[in-house]
This record gives sequence, structure tokens and C-alpha cells, in this order.
Amino acid sequence: MNRGILLVVGFGVGLSFGLMANSAGAQAMVGPSLADSQSALAAAEAAAVEMGVGLTCAVVDSRGALVALARMDSARYFTADVAVGKARASAAFGAPSGALSNVGSLGLDTVIEGGGMLFLQGAVPITKNGQSVGAMGCSGAASQQDEDAATAGVAAMG
Repeated sequence: MNRGILLVVGFGVGLSFGLMANSAGAQAMVGPSLADSQSALAAAEAAAVEMGVGLTCAVVDSRGALVALARMDSARYFTADVAVGKARASAAFGAPSGALSNVGSLGLDTVIEGGGMLFLQGAVPITKNGQSVGAMGCSGAASQQDEDAATAGVAAMG
């Protein structure tokens, strides 16, 4: 076999094993941990109980992928989708979802990867070292109550 072909085949095999080994390991953290998310959900639920409302709250990472979700027994079924949509909008733009209504009117939710964003009040970003790493959104009560519960949840993150 030609020496040049052997070199290319050897490089390809080595690169393949390197990529497989890298993908087999843990992925880089792109958002809140499950433990932090569970703490946030518990704090948001406590805030909802104190307000006397039933909510669903969701935590997403910086790409809008769901990390954790909790729906209180008294929350309606559709609040899960709404909570995730609010959280995705907040995570994508690093701002409270209620402050993004002008962005929503541009139709960006249909062209940004992942989509499914709702530009309604009720979600707040999660920041670490000044960088947005995700968001928490709540749904099921008045918009301000949703946002207050999400804010309480984010404040409880370590």
C-alpha cells in the first residue's frame, strides 16, 4: 500500500478514536445543574404556595433545553408548555421574558434555533459570572406572580 495512503488512513483512524473518546465523556456545562434547578423549583413552589396559586415552573439551559420542570397539582395542564416557552425566551435574550414583547413582535421566535419561545411576563434569566446560563419560567397565575415565583427560584440557586 502507498505510504501516503497509510498515513491518511492512520490519521483518520486516530482522529475517529479521539472524537469518540471526547464524545463519550461528559459534555461541557451549558446551564444550571439538575441540583440547582431542583432547589429553584422548590423555592418557586414555596413562593406559589405563599401566594395561594398553582404554578408550573421550568428551568432551561442557555440553549433553551429543558433541565427540570415541576407542575403543582393545582396547575392546569397547558402551563407546562407556557412555562418552558417563557423560559426559552428569557434564556435566548438574557432578559426577563416580559421585557421582550417588542422582540416577539418581530417574529424571531420562528427563526431562532429551537423556537417555542413565548414573550410573556413570567421568566427571568439565570446568570453566573455576569453571563446568562439559562432561565426559569413559571405559568399558572397572574403574570407578575409568575415572575415573582421565578425570581424566588433563581434567588435560591447556589
